[in-house]
Amino acid sequence: MIYKQIKYFVITILLIGVTPIFYLWGQYQTELNAIQFQRESAAKHQLNFSQKEVYFITSELSTSLKLLSDNRVLLEFIQDPSFKNRSLLESIWALTATNYSYISQIRFIGVDGKEISRINKEENGIEIVPISELQDKSYRDYFIYAQTLKADTLGFFGIDLEVENGKVVTPLQPSLRIFTPVEIDSDRKGYLVFNLDVYEIVAQVEASLEVGYQLDFVNEEGYYLTSQDKQKTLGHLITERDIHNVLIETPELWQKMKTQNAGEFADKQSFYSFVKVTFGGDFDSNSLYLILRSENNLATANLDHELTFIIYEAILTVLFVTFISILIARYIAKHRTTSLESQLALAALNGMSAIVITDKNNRIIKVNEEFTRLSGWTEEEVIGQSPSMFQSGVHNKNFYSAMWKTIQSEGLWEGEVTNKRKDGSLLTEILRIQAICNNDGKREYFIASFVDITERKGLENRLRELSEKDPLTQCWNRRKFEREFSDIIANDSFMKGIESSCLAIIDIDYFKQINDKYGHDVGDKVITEVARMLGSESRRSDFVARIGGEEFAVILPNTQLQEAEIILNRLRVAVSLNDHIKVTISAGITDICNSREASYKRADLALYESKASGRNQIYCFSSDEMMTQIA
Repeated sequence: MIYKQIKYFVITILLIGVTPIFYLWGQYQTELNAIQFQRESAAKHQLNFSQKEVYFITSELSTSLKLLSDNRVLLEFIQDPSFKNRSLLESIWALTATNYSYISQIRFIGVDGKEISRINKEENGIEIVPISELQDKSYRDYFIYAQTLKADTLGFFGIDLEVENGKVVTPLQPSLRIFTPVEIDSDRKGYLVFNLDVYEIVAQVEASLEVGYQLDFVNEEGYYLTSQDKQKTLGHLITERDIHNVLIETPELWQKMKTQNAGEFADKQSFYSFVKVTFGGDFDSNSLYLILRSENNLATANLDHELTFIIYEAILTVLFVTFISILIARYIAKHRTTSLESQLALAALNGMSAIVITDKNNRIIKVNEEFTRLSGWTEEEVIGQSPSMFQSGVHNKNFYSAMWKTIQSEGLWEGEVTNKRKDGSLLTEILRIQAICNNDGKREYFIASFVDITERKGLENRLRELSEKDPLTQCWNRRKFEREFSDIIANDSFMKGIESSCLAIIDIDYFKQINDKYGHDVGDKVITEVARMLGSESRRSDFVARIGGEEFAVILPNTQLQEAEIILNRLRVAVSLNDHIKVTISAGITDICNSREASYKRADLALYESKASGRNQIYCFSSDEMMTQIA
């Protein structure tokens, strides 16, 4: 008898205990693979984003270089280097350098290697280099290389040190140069050159990196072009640093890099992900490597923690299986089944809404047919999953944190949520989530019910857009402008003086004469084209609205008055150079203060001043000037 009891006990322990142990072992392996996969995926994602950022910057610069090299102002300056043409050319260059933080110099070099015109971007603004200080660059390697370029191609010259008047600039300033030949009727006149601040480019690329990653730029010989440790960089140019080379420091990594265009490598200290970046297209072929490095010991520490947790979990599982009887387990299972059935019955009585039921760990255990009809997900596909699989990305983490905080404190949450269907389309819902507690007051289940309001919400959005858009120009209308203007002034950061924003009022010059001479149809076309130019040439953050017949308003958030003046002048020049319409604009700018009426009045006065000064002008009237005049 005792033997049988021992035998049954052992069999019971094996039947009940072996499964959890194998499960925990599988969990360990899954966790190990998940951490490895997550690390590799995160590194690939970060590196891929950095590579795209490099290509984006390259494309942006190549486009700007091409546009400036073909610009009518440059060609006229080459043919007639008068003071007027030189000033106009340098003003366009200054605007370009201001818009791109990584452009440190723009130069036009003649075919003999001598600088003909040049601007420098300094910390305190744009410096126009006097003619007497222009230099001879005919001996520089990059100029010799530029002479080999064919027409309509772009040259890319690797990173080297800035040299002025034959001497290396100190402190050391790594610089990257791109250039293109400038020809008139197949006759080469010189080269347009961009000098690029390497540190600014790297800063823009690194801005998207998460904490724990370090990005290095390496040339085809293995020398560091940029790195967080600047003492390691430019070993191919600085003799004292020539020991800092990937071939010397990590030969196994370098071997992989020379045989693969992209890949990963790990040693005891670090995990590396690399990709080879080749500048082709309009550029003369040139390559470099991006290496993303992260520490390896942090992942090992996480593995140790997970392993310890799984061991403790295994011990507790054995004790639980040993001391809990099958009878109690069956009773609990039966009780849970009965409780679930009662909750489903209660949910069915509440109406015909779509229903999702989760356990206390927020894992889906039941859905109804209405849920399947609305979402496209079947019950088999969602059982055991977290409801987070339905998130569309419309709401941020704070939204869901506030939702669950309310559920935990009050046991109920109701509101409007936008989720996604199985096919990826958006589903707007009126959602109700209720917590269900057991006899001890502990939450056992969560019941979520919702109704589809997608069509109604879409109609509301379309009606709202129609009420806020100007029908002729598709700009925002005056009603939307008034609301946006009030929101800017009411912003907490603005009221505390943390942020600075500006308001510009723009008017089309001599518009009444256009209407009288050509008719309202032509006048409408002029207004539409000006609106299009303002929208396309302004920044994404700027707010452009039509507030009157030929009058527009632009709100420039987080913008100082001096920067706003530059932006408005760029819009003015763009409109005046438009070949489709021969009109100009005038504008008045002011900084927005805490008084809506005072801000608008100053902008209107500034517009009046620009009109009185001959039109096609931009005039600034700051709040400080207003206070001075009042005083």
